[in-house]
Amino acid sequence: MKIEWLTSGSSHFWIEDNYFNGGAVYESQVRKILRHEHKLEVVYLTRGEDRSKLNKIIKFGKYLLKSAFIKFSGDIVIRDVFSTVFAPFDKKRKNIVLLHHLDFPKNKNVIFYVFLKKLFLTRLHLADRIVVVSNYWKELLKKFGYSKIKVIHNSFDLSLFAFDQNELSGFKKRLKIPSNKPIIYLGNARSDKGFLQSYEALSGLDALFWASGKDKVNIPIIQAFFSYRDYLNFLKISTLAITMSRFHEGWCRTAHEAMLCGTPVIGSGKGGMKELLEGGDQIICSDFVKLKEIVPNLLNNKKKLGEMSFKGKKFAEQFSLDYFKQKWLDLVAELEK
Repeated sequence: MKIEWLTSGSSHFWIEDNYFNGGAVYESQVRKILRHEHKLEVVYLTRGEDRSKLNKIIKFGKYLLKSAFIKFSGDIVIRDVFSTVFAPFDKKRKNIVLLHHLDFPKNKNVIFYVFLKKLFLTRLHLADRIVVVSNYWKELLKKFGYSKIKVIHNSFDLSLFAFDQNELSGFKKRLKIPSNKPIIYLGNARSDKGFLQSYEALSGLDALFWASGKDKVNIPIIQAFFSYRDYLNFLKISTLAITMSRFHEGWCRTAHEAMLCGTPVIGSGKGGMKELLEGGDQIICSDFVKLKEIVPNLLNNKKKLGEMSFKGKKFAEQFSLDYFKQKWLDLVAELEK
């Protein structure tokens, strides 16, 4: 079975393992599974990156031409949002559209993204299967009239979440992390992830705050571009993780990782995150202001923290790579018939 994967990121970097981009990690995991069992070809329809507006337009024009005249040779074609809109559908092939979420950037290009969303929903009817990463998106698409939907949740290599006490002690010593304060993770340092509003709500609390991500921040927290192992070590020693995303998440790998570490989570519950947090008996907070009350009360309730740690980890461990592999191979087998 030959499978072609159309990827339309702004650069090849989008398809590499990158724990700051949950969608990229998810797709990388799928490709590894399919490459092992089938013949997989990744077709790069990259849109390019450039600071010059003119060059961006030129590169996007080239992207449109390349997409419009693509010739298919696979039995199955897997598409992202952009290639669903701009690349043709060949009726001789089975088509899978992979959708992480439908919340697009609310920036100066908002008109373009509104147009893109409408086109995407129109052409989505051409898909033989639509893969989404949570039941939230399945139910939303069903309201739009779609039926060929399959939920395959974000999943993890559970062996990465085994921690040695000596490793954790060495990590704390290396980063000079004090032991007399609660450690609160504010999530990825991106504006749409709500880390800044979370910090502003909790800044009077006597705690050590940290965030992950590459972008520099102007608040007094620990923030660095950690390796993935250091990131997990920091999550493991954290008292609490806060994931107050301001957009409708596909799932929220950050919250999932925290739960696998046994770290309790408070999150906005937007999009697919609600299913994750409710499934693991974590706390959903709909308003940043409420963090001022919820967090101190929780930090003073060791019993509740312990219960959240246990239940969250137990729920999160359902989504292993074995589960993930079986779901994707079953989907391909369905389309082979």
